Amino acid sequence: MAATTTRELAQDALTSLADGVTLVDDGSRVVLLNPQAQTLFGVRAEDWIGKEVAEFYRAVAKNSTVGEILAERFEQQAARAQETPRLEFTLRAPREQVIEAKWFALPASGAFGVLWRDVTRDKEAEQIKNQLLSTVSHELRTPLASIKGFATTLLRQDVRWDEATQREFLRIIEEESNRLEELIDNLLDMSQMEAGALRIRREPTQVRRLVREAVEVAQRRTEAHWFVMDLAAELPRVWADPRRVRQVLNNLLENAIKYAPEGGQITVTCEVEGENVVVSIADRGQGIPPEYLERVFDRFFQVDGASTRKTGGSGLGLAIAKGIIEAHGGKMWAESAPGAGSVFRFTLPVVKESDLLQNEPPAEAG
Repeated sequence: MAATTTRELAQDALTSLADGVTLVDDGSRVVLLNPQAQTLFGVRAEDWIGKEVAEFYRAVAKNSTVGEILAERFEQQAARAQETPRLEFTLRAPREQVIEAKWFALPASGAFGVLWRDVTRDKEAEQIKNQLLSTVSHELRTPLASIKGFATTLLRQDVRWDEATQREFLRIIEEESNRLEELIDNLLDMSQMEAGALRIRREPTQVRRLVREAVEVAQRRTEAHWFVMDLAAELPRVWADPRRVRQVLNNLLENAIKYAPEGGQITVTCEVEGENVVVSIADRGQGIPPEYLERVFDRFFQVDGASTRKTGGSGLGLAIAKGIIEAHGGKMWAESAPGAGSVFRFTLPVVKESDLLQNEPPAEAG
């Protein structure tokens, strides 16, 4: 068997790199586009080998968010290849992605190359981290200020507070402590979801009981709203983790209260559709614009910044609720129109006789 040549080894290394690579000869012609570069830009190497690199730059720039001006910036960076300059840009096609480009010189031949790296995930992670820090710092500050302020007030020795005032101060401290606890729980749940470690213990459960309990808790939180439960006469048991489904119901009911600030009716419906029980929670609040119906389940997303500042919240509740339902093998979605209120629905799988015979729930949705 013939020994592998240095040239073959180099070719194999360039082909196997996780990053895209473009090599350009001293005549400014493309001599190599490795498979990763072809995938990043949706091109074929045979269409570009031997062509002017300026043409390739223009083709890439055409699919970017800034257009042809990007090709000029590529040329400028290539002229500084000895300094290994870097440049980030965003592509729209073949798919939306953030690319980091790094030029490097090949002094012996007068040629140069470009490393293309997809840093989309890195940018998303950085954005999530920044949103997390911003949210946590903002959401922690308000309850901590209240707890400290009222605790300090109660400890003042120069004032004697009557019992009613003391109880009101302590009530506020308890509410703000609960708010802190909820924020911490949400952050822990989100980190578990990100790691794929969210624990769901499904068992045959009467969803009617969970709904009634959640509505009773929600009713104690508001005097401006009233609740109507429209539950089917016969509801089969569902596969559910009772604690987690309560968490979902509490979140959706709290949102219904929060985003219908003028009060009004909140309707909770349970009905059977095929092999699922569908739970719906409808309010008569301000509604959600159609373009935001999917995004409301994104982490940290808020439809209206002014409303968010008024009502507070970490922006994690709906993302966590949807993750919990999907971990049960169900689905969650929203229906709404501006000014017409919102309806949040989710499904839970019905317990079948065959599941009981096997003494285990069906496989979770992947």
